[in-house]
Amino acid sequence: MLFNPILISLSENDKRLIFALLIVIILVIVLVGYLSFLLVKLMKWQARKADTLIHDVVVTKVITNKRHLINYGRKKNWALFFKQAYIPLIIIAVGVAVLLIRDAVYNDYSYNPFSVENGFGSIFWTWKLSDEFIGGDLIKFNKIVVDNYPHFVAEGWAGYIVAPCFLVGGAWYLVVAASLLARTIKIQVRSREVFEKSLDGYTQSETNVNTQVNQNNVDNNV
Repeated sequence: MLFNPILISLSENDKRLIFALLIVIILVIVLVGYLSFLLVKLMKWQARKADTLIHDVVVTKVITNKRHLINYGRKKNWALFFKQAYIPLIIIAVGVAVLLIRDAVYNDYSYNPFSVENGFGSIFWTWKLSDEFIGGDLIKFNKIVVDNYPHFVAEGWAGYIVAPCFLVGGAWYLVVAASLLARTIKIQVRSREVFEKSLDGYTQSETNVNTQVNQNNVDNNV
């Protein structure tokens, strides 16, 4: 096979590196696929929510045209958006307030709340590329070494509050915004399904034939 000479020429370090890279790539693909699956589920769930918003006015025929349905659905949709969005916006606002207070107290407006040195990043492992190389003759990479071990820093108190507020509030707001988009699309689709007339599959010849058959039936009955 074509790959046999290549595999034979690889050193043990090269083979281990290739295997590790494949594992990382597979994990990334799985993570992206899982996040995509969750996003699709969210969009479908919120699309069903749109039906709930406009169901009663459609079945009771309170709304009788496409434009009216779109306008009504838009108002209900945005009302639900504001109802869902105010909590994450409050969380983000708390983070901004804490950051401004910290900057005013320390007279430092360049502070990064996610910093590894004195921010939220200090409680996580971080890695960096060293000047050393690992691998064989064919494949070489800079060696990855630990740059930071999890620890708390007294000066990072603001980062421990601000960063979670930004992360949680931002992710929550993105979910709410995606939900708004899903409901908007669904309302547009429903407005076409309910009120637009379609001639798909219609032919004049079939109509003439059906009309002639019906007329013959009437004549025969008479």
